[in-house]
Amino acid sequence: MEFDTIVAISTPIGTGGIGIVRISGKNAFDIAQKLIRSRKYKTVKDIPTRYAALVDVYDGDEFVDEAILIKFKSPNSYTGEDVVEIQSHGGMVVLKRILEAAIKSGARHAMPGEFTKRAFLNGRIDLSQAEAVIDIINSKTRLLQQNAAKQLKGMLSQRIEEISQLLLNMVASIEASIDFSEHEVDEVSKDEILFTIDAALAKIEKLIKSYETGKAIKSGIYTVIVGRPNVGKSSLLNRLLKEEKAIVTDIPGTTRDVIEEVLDIEGVPIILADTAGVRKTEDIVEKIGVKKTLESIERADLVLFMVESSGILQEDLEIFEAIKNKRFIVIVNKIDKEVKVSQDDIKRIFGKEGIFISVERDKNLELVEKAIANEVLNQNIETHDSVLITNLRHKELLLKAKEFLVSAKENMYAVPLDILSIDIKNALDSLYQITGKNVTEDMVDRIFSMFCIGK
Repeated sequence: MEFDTIVAISTPIGTGGIGIVRISGKNAFDIAQKLIRSRKYKTVKDIPTRYAALVDVYDGDEFVDEAILIKFKSPNSYTGEDVVEIQSHGGMVVLKRILEAAIKSGARHAMPGEFTKRAFLNGRIDLSQAEAVIDIINSKTRLLQQNAAKQLKGMLSQRIEEISQLLLNMVASIEASIDFSEHEVDEVSKDEILFTIDAALAKIEKLIKSYETGKAIKSGIYTVIVGRPNVGKSSLLNRLLKEEKAIVTDIPGTTRDVIEEVLDIEGVPIILADTAGVRKTEDIVEKIGVKKTLESIERADLVLFMVESSGILQEDLEIFEAIKNKRFIVIVNKIDKEVKVSQDDIKRIFGKEGIFISVERDKNLELVEKAIANEVLNQNIETHDSVLITNLRHKELLLKAKEFLVSAKENMYAVPLDILSIDIKNALDSLYQITGKNVTEDMVDRIFSMFCIGK
């Protein structure tokens, strides 16, 4: 497979100590030769592979910058092609001049994700590993980076391959028993097929179930703090964030708008929203704030419902009606003052135990973080051999594979083997689309269009 030679700036826009221009393709060395001069080497081809060579970079006859050139020989490079990386100083003017000089010398400006796309098309990585690259780049927490790294190393591919091999072996057995039925080849039994389908379904289900946690660590959990005015919502936000993000006063109704900040709890991005206190009011601006609070509750993945230890009021019960069908945590604040409600009271009224805290005295706030983590992380995701599904495309394909296998299972004793094998083959096809063994060109283009230029 041959492609033209591409070039792009591979480091972020802005000023930095080092910037990288990457060239990949069959003419990468020749194009680089037109840009650089070296006191030690006559040509780029003379520079040892993977050796950092000091060079001068020129745009025509004009000196641009002093740089380090590293070359990678096909197929031992990121793209699987000949690659040259020119590491100059990180100013954008310098990098753009090197880029433009490479284009004038015969390279084409790379499309978004084209370097990684070539790595996939050249067989360096499969499609799920390529998608892990963008997750690593966009990781907002350590947990997401760790999971993406596992996927990049091929752990998801291994899981898909294990399932695929089960089904592939079964299809081969079915077809052999059909094609060679007259040559003393034993017909595969329906019980054996059922056992294989159940084994494959168990593995698929495990991956599908991991998606909710995977989605949480990738997209974040929208968590809304709600309660009546002056219950301590803004103070809790500030304490959890460990900085003053929300204005706190003793005047009820101070918070008029929804304030959103991101908190990292055990590797999961928690999008924490402080809202206006919910109460009946004639203040027009406060009414708008209350309306926005109710809208935030609607879209919330998790609600932190705050009440006061001095007692449960009618306002609290009205707010509870709005959140009772959501995932929620009851937080009982101000235990440093008057405590008139017990754990039994909270459980009787709201159906679950509450967390008794004092925001003002920083008491038991770690229990709030722990409760959030327990609500979000419903499985052990720290095991070294587990990988989470974080990509909706993967989940949908796993669901398709499951659907085909369930269909095969339901029709097990109602249709002949050759018809049964169609559902199993369709399940295999869905699994192969995850790793790119069977994927359309349009799908590949769509996936890599989400990458940044230079990767």
